[in-house]
Amino acid sequence: MNLQRLLFGSLNAKLLMILMLIASFTSVTAAVIFTVYELKTVTDTERIRLNSIANILAPNLTAAVIFQDEYTVNELIKPLLSQSNIVSARVIDAHGNTFVDVLSGVKNNVQIFTEIMIITTPLKMEGVDYGRLEIKADYSLVEKSLLFFAVFLLGILAFILALSFLLALFLRKSLIQPLIHLTSVADLVTKTNNYSVRSEVLSTDEVGNLANCFNLMLETIEQRDHSLEIQVQQRTNALKLANNQLTDQANSDSLSGLPNRRYILDKLSDLIDNSSDTRFAVLGLDLDGFKEINDTMGHDYGDLLLTAVSRRIVNALPDDALVARLGGDEFIVLVEKIESRAAIEAIAEKIKTTITQRFVIKGKHVYVTTSIGIAVFPDDGVTVETIVKYADLAMYKSKANGRNCYHFFHPEMLDNLVKKRALVEDLRAGIRNGEFELYYQPIADLMTKKVCKAEALIRWNHPTRGVVPPLTFIAVAEEAGLIKELGEWVALTAASDLADILKMATGNFQISINVSPLQFKGDEEWILNWFDYMSDLGLNQDAIIVEITENLLMESEESIRSKLTKLKDHGISIAIDDFGVGYSSLSYLQKMDVDILKIDKSFVDDLATESNSRDLCRAMIMMAHHLDIKVVAEGIETELQKQILSDFGCEFGQGYLFSEPLPLNMFKQRYLGGPMAVNLATTLPLIDSVNHGRCLVAEKVGLF
Repeated sequence: MNLQRLLFGSLNAKLLMILMLIASFTSVTAAVIFTVYELKTVTDTERIRLNSIANILAPNLTAAVIFQDEYTVNELIKPLLSQSNIVSARVIDAHGNTFVDVLSGVKNNVQIFTEIMIITTPLKMEGVDYGRLEIKADYSLVEKSLLFFAVFLLGILAFILALSFLLALFLRKSLIQPLIHLTSVADLVTKTNNYSVRSEVLSTDEVGNLANCFNLMLETIEQRDHSLEIQVQQRTNALKLANNQLTDQANSDSLSGLPNRRYILDKLSDLIDNSSDTRFAVLGLDLDGFKEINDTMGHDYGDLLLTAVSRRIVNALPDDALVARLGGDEFIVLVEKIESRAAIEAIAEKIKTTITQRFVIKGKHVYVTTSIGIAVFPDDGVTVETIVKYADLAMYKSKANGRNCYHFFHPEMLDNLVKKRALVEDLRAGIRNGEFELYYQPIADLMTKKVCKAEALIRWNHPTRGVVPPLTFIAVAEEAGLIKELGEWVALTAASDLADILKMATGNFQISINVSPLQFKGDEEWILNWFDYMSDLGLNQDAIIVEITENLLMESEESIRSKLTKLKDHGISIAIDDFGVGYSSLSYLQKMDVDILKIDKSFVDDLATESNSRDLCRAMIMMAHHLDIKVVAEGIETELQKQILSDFGCEFGQGYLFSEPLPLNMFKQRYLGGPMAVNLATTLPLIDSVNHGRCLVAEKVGLF
């Protein structure tokens, strides 16, 4: 009857029962958790204690086992049995045989746990396993500790339950009913989302005030809910529109309207991931001459040209092909389900032909071409990165082969890139390790037959490659950004060598050095450092000749002209190297106040057989003399060439007829052993007879 009253009687009684049940459940749960935790803690502590004892005995037991001393082993482990919970202890050798075994004669009255705790400790010395110590113990000590903890815990539980009962009596019957009603209304609103429901106010106390506030809140929510429904619908529509626009912008190029890099790379990734037997081709396109159009006509013309090119590429492709703009003037074409190499070539040829045709931009005729590289999946690569990279390598091969053409990827292209990268790393190491050396080739006065100048020529003494010719590494050094450091080394070393030469000289002597155009495109700090270095050496700056290429004269940058002018203002002579094969004009020669023209070897080679070469050499020499410029003829290999040039009025000659490039010490021995300005009249026959055979096939090798 009392149970029925608790279950179906007043809410106060129900609440009391519920609170007591919760308190009981919580207390029992906590007691169980603490008991389990205590059991684990005591058990772990006992295991740790036994392990510690075993670890203390292990070294001595190991030594005893090594010497097969059963007596010592027995004496060491027998005291373990004095502990009430230890059942047995035994030592097992490395072969698994029991070496010594001792048993306890006392048996504890274990009531709860029937398991045996086994502690095993290896017996090792210097990494060699000699056996193990095995200790068996019962749980008697654990039980004693656990029983003590249980008695203590029961007292705590009794106290908690009594306190919970006292706290439950503080609830008031008048508080329950209004709360129950308010709860039911709130539950109804939550389930139905009907904010028109209102709670009845059953009291005038704080609970009644809570009911009034709850009703006011429902009224406010009802009004806002209607407004929010309208706003949510509007924002949902706006978000859908914005999401569509963002998707389009994320996957398309804003200028051309073509798919962009992100879209095409995702497309390639999907093709590779979702099809095991697909074959497709990737064509990498780069416009030839686009930068010049941007620079000369403006970026607005360039943007219009890119848009027109995009349309032409789209029109040139089959329906199943896709073109994307990667950025700048780079495009990529994806051709799926390729049938043959010839089909890819036909597409590339069509793209090339259609782009070659004239464009009309703002009424002006514009012409561009394209270089195309082709890579095929899976023949050339099996990842997006490799396919795109190999198409790019093939495109650069097309540019290197004259542009306006296409090339398929070949592994040799990657090998060349790897070799180039290795050469760059060797260059860095070579500069760091001082593997470079300057050779000097004499420049003779053709009238007096005296050596009055020399050209500094760089040589790379690589530890494994041997002597690397400049034509192999200079272009790579320029591309890798190492030419400035290398050029500064040449300038400083030549100045130091010149100071050494002048100590043995009895007259004026000049050394010419080659300077890369890239050195003039940076800051002028290297020039100022060079001037300071020459000043420290006590050199007159007119003893240095700087050789530049014809193309550098055509540079329109004011900074380049100012650097050349600075060299001139400090007394350094300017020479134009390999004259006649570049693009310089007479006006630039006059503006830059050039001191020396060096006629290229290609004109000197045919002096004896070609009248055109003789006429060109005569014209260049006459032109230089009219501009008050001295002339040096390069690549002289025969006496007849020297005589013809001398008859034309050429002042100086350089070539294997006089001497090959020599290391500094050999150069000083040959030309500075006696008075300076050695007369070559007596040495030319000897030089000619020794070197003439190889001179006929020798090439001039300079720094650049």
